[in-house]
Amino acid sequence: MKILIDNKEKKYIVKNEEFHTEKGLITKEDIINAKEGDKLKTHMGKEFTVIKPNINDYIELMKRKCSILLPQDIGLVIGFTGLGHKDKVVEAGTGAGASLLSFANIVGPEGHVTSYEKREEFAQIAKDNVKQYGLENTTIKNKDITEGIEEEDIDMIFLDLPNPWDVIESAYSSLKIGGFLAIYTPYIEQFQTVHKVLKKNGFKNIHVREGNIKEIEVKNKGSRPNSRMAGHTGYITISRKL
Repeated sequence: MKILIDNKEKKYIVKNEEFHTEKGLITKEDIINAKEGDKLKTHMGKEFTVIKPNINDYIELMKRKCSILLPQDIGLVIGFTGLGHKDKVVEAGTGAGASLLSFANIVGPEGHVTSYEKREEFAQIAKDNVKQYGLENTTIKNKDITEGIEEEDIDMIFLDLPNPWDVIESAYSSLKIGGFLAIYTPYIEQFQTVHKVLKKNGFKNIHVREGNIKEIEVKNKGSRPNSRMAGHTGYITISRKL
């Protein structure tokens, strides 16, 4: 798998097959033989640069039938839990697999990420996306995590669910001492309920953060915040079993 980028910085995932766009055709042979950094031209003379996709490139372009967590939200989880090499992770609400792929990329081949997704269609999409990217340190379960977490001695649990409070007691049991529980919620009322249930179940170091970033446009006439940026994504509640 490779990524082609055109002169307007639009990206395309390509496999070992002919590449067709409105800018022309690149042959299968050229795609197969291309190396990172090569410049490929279509039969119309339009140029594309070949790069190896990193995890963010791939997530941006992968198949999906639902909204996905944005990098700033996933970054908050990774940054404030200290997720690292060899860690064991459980998550729920797989969707297309954006957080699953990000966590698996961080923990590496000696770590593992188990993801619960009760919707069969989404679970299959996530499996296809993980397979195409080539990560082998994941397990996707077509199960409802509110029925219980089967894994034990977990370093971090992440929940992206409409009713995460139904999983908090089970999460506490599955985490190792010092492990983290991170929860994404789009609404204030949700994290207020989450906060109460976390305290009731013995979690400590509870913090709620908002995953907003401000992108700056730099133009000849002046620089200013991008007027099309997302005003709000969601709230990340992070707590710890101590």
